[in-house]
Amino acid sequence: MSFGTLLPLVVFLGSYLVHLTLVGAPIARTLNSFGIWLSTFGQEPPGKEKLAARRSGNEKESFVARVRRRAPPGYLERRGTPVAMPLRALWFVLVGWWLGAIWVVLSWSILLAPYPFLRTVAALLDELPSVMTLSYPGGSPSSSGHPTALNGAG
Repeated sequence: MSFGTLLPLVVFLGSYLVHLTLVGAPIARTLNSFGIWLSTFGQEPPGKEKLAARRSGNEKESFVARVRRRAPPGYLERRGTPVAMPLRALWFVLVGWWLGAIWVVLSWSILLAPYPFLRTVAALLDELPSVMTLSYPGGSPSSSGHPTALNGAG
C-alpha cells in the first residue's frame, strides 16, 4: 500500500472529524471531493469507457443503491418521516459516531479496487450525515420529492 493510497484515507478521516462538529457539512463535502481528486489527481481512471459501456447495457442495481437499501438513509426514505431529535441525539452518541468512522473507512476501501469507482465513493460519503445522525437524506422529507414524503404515507 502506497502513500498515495493512504493519503485519501487521511483526508476522508479529516472530513469525518469535521462532520462530527455537526455544522461543518459543507466543508466536509469539499474535503471528500478533494480526497477523491487526490486519489487520481483529477485524471480519468483507465478503462472508464469500458465500464460506462458495460453499465449502460446492464439493468443490475448499482452497488450504492444496494447498500443504501440496508443502511440508515434507505430506512429513513422508506419511513418517509424524520426521526425525532432526542432519538437522533441518542443515535449519534451511542451508534452514529462509531458507525460514521466505519462508513468512511469502508468507502475509502472501494478506492483500493483495481478500478477506482470514484462516483461510488462520492455517493457513499454523501450519505455520511444520515448514517451518523439519522438526518433525512438530502434534506427534509417534504423538500426531497420522495413520493411517500409528499403524500404522508409511511
